[in-house]
Amino acid sequence: MKSETTNSLAFTFTCNLPNGLHARPASHLADVANGFAAAGTLKNLRNGVEADLKSVLAMIAADVRAGDECLVRIEGPDDAESFETLRSFIHRDLPACDEPLAAPAPAGSAHSLPRQLRSAASYCHFGIPVSRGVVCGPTVVVGGIVIPEAVDEPGYPERDAERLSRALQAVRNRMDVLLARSASETEAAVVRAHLALLGDITFHRDLFQRIEHGIQAGRAVSESATFFGALLRRSENLYIRERAIDIQEICLQLLEEIYGPGFQPAAVELRQPSIVVAENLAPQQLLALDRTLLKGVVLESAALTSHVVILARSMGIPCVVGLPDAHVWLGDGQDVVVDAGRGLVVPSFAPGVRRFYEREGTTERRRSLALGRFSSQRVQTVDGCGIEVGANVGAAADFEAAFRFGADGIGLFRTEMLFVDRDEAPSENAQFEIYRQAAECAGNRPIIIRTLDIGGDKPLAYLKMRPEKNPFLGNRGVRIYPKHQELLRTQLRAVLRASACGRIQMMLPMISSLDEVLWFKGVLSDVRQELASRQITFDAAMKVGAMIETPAAGFLVDRLATELDFFSLGTNDLSQYFFAADRENADVAALSNVRHPGFLRFLKQIVDAARKRGRRIGICGDMAGRLAQLPLLVGLQLDSLSAPAIEIPAIKERVARLSAGACRRLLEQAIEFGSASEVEALLGSCESIEPPRPLLDRDLIVLDAPSEDKEEAIRDMVDALYIAGRIGNRDGMEEALWAREAVYSTGLGHGFAVPHCKSRAVTADSIGILKPKRPIEWGSLDGQPVRMVILLALREAGQNGGHMQVFSRLARKLMNEEFRARLLSADDPVLLVSQLGQELDAAV
Repeated sequence: MKSETTNSLAFTFTCNLPNGLHARPASHLADVANGFAAAGTLKNLRNGVEADLKSVLAMIAADVRAGDECLVRIEGPDDAESFETLRSFIHRDLPACDEPLAAPAPAGSAHSLPRQLRSAASYCHFGIPVSRGVVCGPTVVVGGIVIPEAVDEPGYPERDAERLSRALQAVRNRMDVLLARSASETEAAVVRAHLALLGDITFHRDLFQRIEHGIQAGRAVSESATFFGALLRRSENLYIRERAIDIQEICLQLLEEIYGPGFQPAAVELRQPSIVVAENLAPQQLLALDRTLLKGVVLESAALTSHVVILARSMGIPCVVGLPDAHVWLGDGQDVVVDAGRGLVVPSFAPGVRRFYEREGTTERRRSLALGRFSSQRVQTVDGCGIEVGANVGAAADFEAAFRFGADGIGLFRTEMLFVDRDEAPSENAQFEIYRQAAECAGNRPIIIRTLDIGGDKPLAYLKMRPEKNPFLGNRGVRIYPKHQELLRTQLRAVLRASACGRIQMMLPMISSLDEVLWFKGVLSDVRQELASRQITFDAAMKVGAMIETPAAGFLVDRLATELDFFSLGTNDLSQYFFAADRENADVAALSNVRHPGFLRFLKQIVDAARKRGRRIGICGDMAGRLAQLPLLVGLQLDSLSAPAIEIPAIKERVARLSAGACRRLLEQAIEFGSASEVEALLGSCESIEPPRPLLDRDLIVLDAPSEDKEEAIRDMVDALYIAGRIGNRDGMEEALWAREAVYSTGLGHGFAVPHCKSRAVTADSIGILKPKRPIEWGSLDGQPVRMVILLALREAGQNGGHMQVFSRLARKLMNEEFRARLLSADDPVLLVSQLGQELDAAV
């Protein structure tokens, strides 16, 4: 934020929030303003709209966009303190309160469809994919939220004010229960947003002013819903327009409390596995649906920023939005396909469409099974070096998914997520229950709980921390503990109590000196003695470690190791401090490149120091979740890495194919370079970090394939490579093959076709073979149908000279009738691979 003081109790600022002053940053600003008695106003100088700083709704309605200049005025008993705090907050903290909104994915078109689906579907409707997955089933069309007409009866201000107050409290109680039962932090955040709107002072003022003017309670609520809904929908900011449905839902609940359930639309009841279609859904409508029967969601107007979309993504419900009039062309009970990966809805469940998606489902299940071989066990490199692969989590609800994806443990439990977006810190018992549930869910697997890490980009309004000019270099992590010891002690008691239930370990954030570690261990010792005196059980041998996030800690690892049991590299912060480049600043963020040889050299020094002292060391920063960087991490000889749960199976698959020795040599070469670009080029071109995968493999042989035509045959070959982990983007790979077919048919004659391509989708050079049950028309040179397909897929960046020789040799061999007969008569994948490999002199 750019700010400029205009007088002692007023200042201007330019809004640099990319999405404007929408609900989330406005709620943080209102929290700060509500901490003072002084009144505050914010005036949008672009449109002249003035808003109460203590009201989220009023600030949203001011329609403050990126680049708008605003004037803030403060007046009241503690105006000087309020002025300084608000000015500092807007300048320093408000940009960090924004949450980057996902950019809309471009809607697809018929030309972006796989060929088989393009042929099978008479038409498709393209929208925006927001939560991936493919589901098929009948639709349930849900009407939009409509505020009903309130009962027309005389208004009695005193009576109606009391009825409204009771309704407000009842709805708050209802939301508190929903908050307590939230299955994830995302659900809890949405409910808290509704609580903020329910308690908004502008909303309350409008409601009670209407009652004072003789309007009865129900009609006051109905008129307020209409007023605020229209106000929000007039905004040019899509995110703000999406809040209109939230205020409508709150008003419906108030009406239900005032008049009974007749004023609340009947809850949607799902009687079978279904796909819900609606113009829009309110968040609590979605939460009320039976999740065991909810297969997917299609919405006409919801945006990526709407609460219902955020919830759908968090709950893993396939969802496509941006489909106008969907409730018109999708009737109730109609069988449809929702492809939320490609962002389309196929309203006609024709046999060809059904067949395509049934085959898609089979492919995904086979790929999951292939990855399951790695996710279900600990992984080691081809030369026997093991590495533990854990998950980063932020809420108790994430643990089940982490272990389902094969996590060997929890490498980072970010406990600060339990403290944010609240009016006060969670109690000891509340924390204990979460940590206990996590430990029991983990079984014998380790859980590393990071103690509260706030400050920087994670402020807590209720701690009233002093504003700082540069919070990332200020009071954050372990540095706040001395001034908030009771907060720390409460968390330590909860963690220690839970340590009796599983393999819990504790990790400190933002360490930069040995003194900090010694002070922390002193507090931990006091808490242990307190629990022991109360005869409360805990693990007295619980391990204590630290994040290495500052260069100072990196250079002190050998000394820190005398007091700590393990370390974890927090490369997100460590890199920005190492390069003196703020990762949130787009102008310099690119400088903070973890592949820079200087940074890699520093990481090696840290790891070597830890290993020399016999301490375990892992990594839990974003660097750990990037498959392309795994060779560098394996080369560092880390004991563990921790990444988002969904990435774990692919990480394990990749690690299992690497040579630790080759990765160490690669790292030694990388740290001698002078730039990150040289390291990246090395990673892209080096083929020695994993033993070369054979061109031919039994997993790439598909005999008696059910392919009915050329389109299915090509897709079946692509799927075989995908299941074997040799390609990434299947649709991209298929299009590369069809681009070659467009130039000339790869049907060479004599019943053989040899489709081939060079594509960035290919991760390992491969030869695949498909023998269909019945000959397939291919457009071959001799007009004969194809009885065997031999696919050659080459990496775009690879050195393919030798493999092209294989292709030329194959073309010549296929001219030999005896060779063709042997291939066609082979009915065993192993035999076929052996025969073809010998003939082509190719690695098998």
